[in-house]
Amino acid sequence: MLYALPDHEVMQNLLPGIRDRYLSIIDAVERIQSQPGLIPVAINPHGNGLVYFADIGDTPLLEWKHIYTIERLAQSDAVGETFATDLEILLRDDLTSDCLSPRGLIFHVSRCGSTLFTKALARSPRNLVIIQGGPLQEGFWAAITDHWQHPPEINDRNILMLRNLVMLMARKRRPEYEHCFLKLISWNVIYLDFICAAFPDASVLYLYRDPVEVIANVLQETTAVLCAKGDPLAGELTGLLPQNTAQMSNVEYLAHCYAHYFNVVLDKSEDTGIHLVNYEQLRHSKAFADILARGLNSRPDNAELEQMRKQYLYYSKDDTDTTLFTGDIDDMLDILPSEDKQTIKSLCNDALSRLNASKHNIYRSA
Repeated sequence: MLYALPDHEVMQNLLPGIRDRYLSIIDAVERIQSQPGLIPVAINPHGNGLVYFADIGDTPLLEWKHIYTIERLAQSDAVGETFATDLEILLRDDLTSDCLSPRGLIFHVSRCGSTLFTKALARSPRNLVIIQGGPLQEGFWAAITDHWQHPPEINDRNILMLRNLVMLMARKRRPEYEHCFLKLISWNVIYLDFICAAFPDASVLYLYRDPVEVIANVLQETTAVLCAKGDPLAGELTGLLPQNTAQMSNVEYLAHCYAHYFNVVLDKSEDTGIHLVNYEQLRHSKAFADILARGLNSRPDNAELEQMRKQYLYYSKDDTDTTLFTGDIDDMLDILPSEDKQTIKSLCNDALSRLNASKHNIYRSA
């Protein structure tokens, strides 16, 4: 699956030659300023780093991942100019002014309804919704952490680079765009304070689910975090020594990841003003407007709300809207042996209970 691969490798395959069409920063800035459809699509973190740009025109981002919009356009030969330029371009303060600053930042644990929620948001033509943008999946973080040799430093240089990267992804390529919402990949939550420091005015939402259900779901497909086992990134994802993750079962490793994500959210909740929502509430369409209002400070009118709520009728990972959503698979949990369920509970249930009872939870439990 595309999302399990490094973003720059994906783009080198989808857009052959993009790495070799190199522009100096001066030339790249000129092209960006003259072509409103040019956006960053990947970051190659090797060497001094490169940013890959592609012109997608005014194509709306409606697929369940940013990278699938690029794939669709590439397959139909609908991508315009492409080029690579130095990562240092993200330190410029004159890139472009046609951008929307994120109104909301959406973090999640994976398989928790976040795709449903963000695709519903994207059904409004007023909303530019960036769903797990390619450059933020791996490339940017690898570049500023020296491939996870240390956490990203929260300093002016790094914050400016992240802001410019996201703002370029959020160019106002369509006249009806008024608001931008940014959904991060699940493990980006470990950098919650860094991302919130870059966008201090944005509302922040964390969507989560019982990790037993998440892991049962993940094991039916895959997840990019499994590729990191034993590597330096695994230390960031779990809060453990990377070498200690190498021999873990997939279930134990994922449970350590999700427990770590939960604890990061709990530790940073006061500083970030984050709002929490459990999948048990999120999955009901009647809660959608309330979550928008209380979690993202967004209050669309009734007509717009109904347009967005239509997403609840469909399976969110089918971008053709031909598969009706029939509910969760009843026997999904049966694929997990009882000992695996107990492992997950022992590692995650304390943090899960604290999330449910947190004062930052929109639907706080007793």
